[in-house]
Amino acid sequence: MARAGDSPTKMMDVKNPFQLPRVQEIRDGKKFWGYLDTPALQSRYVLAAHFLRNIGNIVEVGGYRNNLITRFLTGPHESVTVFSLDAEFEPLELESLNGAPCRVRHIKDYFQNHSCPNVGLGVVALGLEIIGDLNPFYDLLRQCQLAVIEVPPDHAPSMKHLDLVLENVEFRVACRVNLDLSSNEEILREELQRTNMNAPFWKRNMYFLERVA
Repeated sequence: MARAGDSPTKMMDVKNPFQLPRVQEIRDGKKFWGYLDTPALQSRYVLAAHFLRNIGNIVEVGGYRNNLITRFLTGPHESVTVFSLDAEFEPLELESLNGAPCRVRHIKDYFQNHSCPNVGLGVVALGLEIIGDLNPFYDLLRQCQLAVIEVPPDHAPSMKHLDLVLENVEFRVACRVNLDLSSNEEILREELQRTNMNAPFWKRNMYFLERVA
């Protein structure tokens, strides 16, 4: 509960340093990465969920608002954990998913502060851009069976982090899907102008990576 004297920034519990300078706009109804709420961009999660359908334990690094792998999984899983620094992200704890027992945790914190399952693990990072130390991310990937990593090729920080991942973790590319969603810009122009504060990246490259033993 907010207390007298609390600043808007403190009340919103902003952990993402990119959002901190614009927190008042978020409080006023703008969406920092609002284009991710659109069906066009959510299609990335449909693809990710398909490849993760047989993975027991799933960890996502970097969920935004309701754009979380949990919402798109359709089968049974042992656990699903989502870490996010997003100002609008809501923590959650459940003990079931899709009608079956499953430990679901949505955690508003740096993933580096938590331990994750190391057996039957799948890792998801859509719009890859790790905040903080990258070494724990490498360690997480080295324990997984499958990693789903997606980058906007026009966003230099994401491309840099992808290159670092591929340099530091030995993977086999099982599948690569390049999406060009730019035809949706005209369809969604009015909505994005009204609610979104950042320009969309419509081109997305998805990598489905199998760890090399």
